[in-house]
Amino acid sequence: MMRMQELLIGGTETAATTVEWAMAEMMTHPDVMKRAQEELHAVVGRDRLMQESDVPNLPFLQAVVKETFRFHAPTPLAVPRASSQAAEAWGYTIPAGSQLLLNLRAIHRDPAFYTNPDEFDPQRFLDRPEVNHLSGFSFYELIPFGTGRRMCPGVNLGNTMVHLMLGNLVHNFDWSFPKDQSVETCQRENLEEIFGLTACRKEALRLCAKPSDHIQSMLRNTCSQSTQTRV
Repeated sequence: MMRMQELLIGGTETAATTVEWAMAEMMTHPDVMKRAQEELHAVVGRDRLMQESDVPNLPFLQAVVKETFRFHAPTPLAVPRASSQAAEAWGYTIPAGSQLLLNLRAIHRDPAFYTNPDEFDPQRFLDRPEVNHLSGFSFYELIPFGTGRRMCPGVNLGNTMVHLMLGNLVHNFDWSFPKDQSVETCQRENLEEIFGLTACRKEALRLCAKPSDHIQSMLRNTCSQSTQTRV
């Protein structure tokens, strides 16, 4: 029972947390939100919902997702590993049976690999589109799903779900802050985290969503067709 619970939590909370962080960062970077919406409108259009097959044609959305994985890794510490035998690495001796933890947060904000690592900037991955966080072996500077043969088994599903959820939220709705909240408040809350199974926002993200014109039109058409079918 516990193993199944861990599987369900690991496969849902991480994706939901990543999308929440992405929306928070895009709301505090209006230029990023606008650019993502413009790309989605151009590629997906205004007469249907975004689908998985659209993802390869959305380079900026991919860059936003990569930057969110880098800047707000859903699990700042990778799943523990154990050394089966003694080893040496960078002058350190690792005894057999040692428990090893990778600090993904530190890796993803290493100034040796990233310029201005403490800034949210999707452009860095547009400039380096070859960085593949799904490879498991080639790009150790971005490993939100871990690395090696024992990386997260749900890597492809999790990556796809984050793209689909975020893409459809951005494409189909216009977003604004509640009256009692401001960009400055959200920017401050973007720095506040609580750590559990995942690194969640300390304060839940609160936004107002207004369906885009094309969604309202699609809903009217669906209702009209449903009425005609019943008649």
